[in-house]
Amino acid sequence: MSILDLKLDRSFDVFDADRDGRLERSDVLAVSDKLAESLGVAPDCVAGLRDSLADLWDTVFHAMDRNGDGAVDREEHRAAFRARIVTDQNRIWDRIRNLSNAWTELGDRDGDGMLSRDEYTSLLHGMFRLPRQTFDEAFSVLDRDGDGQLSREEISTAMKEYYTSQDHSARGNQFFGRL
Repeated sequence: MSILDLKLDRSFDVFDADRDGRLERSDVLAVSDKLAESLGVAPDCVAGLRDSLADLWDTVFHAMDRNGDGAVDREEHRAAFRARIVTDQNRIWDRIRNLSNAWTELGDRDGDGMLSRDEYTSLLHGMFRLPRQTFDEAFSVLDRDGDGQLSREEISTAMKEYYTSQDHSARGNQFFGRL
């Protein structure tokens, strides 16, 4: 299995809320509900994130459903994501950037436009229910300039590396924790 397949599988697992091996619209939207719950805010406070996730489902994930069963399995996800990156790079990155900006805004509790270690680990733990230590380790790798903050640029670069890089040592590989 390639490093990219490994990362795509991790991404699939992160979004598969009910762990049934299939991504459905409800799985993808559940990410915003988990975040609202973990932050202790009303669901309408995460409306921007929910809208971004809905757009991501409607324009990217839904098109991956090759057999028309209303869900995306792991193989469909891998194959379609690889093809989509090649053929639709600008549009998919705009959507991923919108998603990243929406959740960064939610996680940025002090309003400085960046994520501290605590903000980052709390945000990702709340969204994906993986151990905080997973994201604490990732933060150290993703903080390229070592200033103790993740800028939107650092986050965007990490996400792009995560979804495209075949380099085993790329920092972005750590976005969802150590592989």
